[in-house]
Amino acid sequence: MQITVTASTGAAVLVWHQFDSYYARKADTTDDPQICLGVDLFEVIAELTGLDLEDSEEAAEAVRLADDAQRSLGGSGALDAGGASSRERSSG
Repeated sequence: MQITVTASTGAAVLVWHQFDSYYARKADTTDDPQICLGVDLFEVIAELTGLDLEDSEEAAEAVRLADDAQRSLGGSGALDAGGASSRERSSG
């Protein structure tokens, strides 16, 4: 399963969970994903969406988006083979 989270900047990030890692990349690209642990997902989302972690509101948004993604993915650890399953989330 994959989920797309969209920040208030308008940037969308595709996130999925496999084994103990989270994978994230800009939704409109085919670039290699950034790989991180769940505890670091908010930093990856902030970087990919252009949110400034020095700004408390934008940092809170990045944390919210990461929490939403992790909750929606349920830590299932399984990416469906076609990558066809996706849900949309927005913040802002």
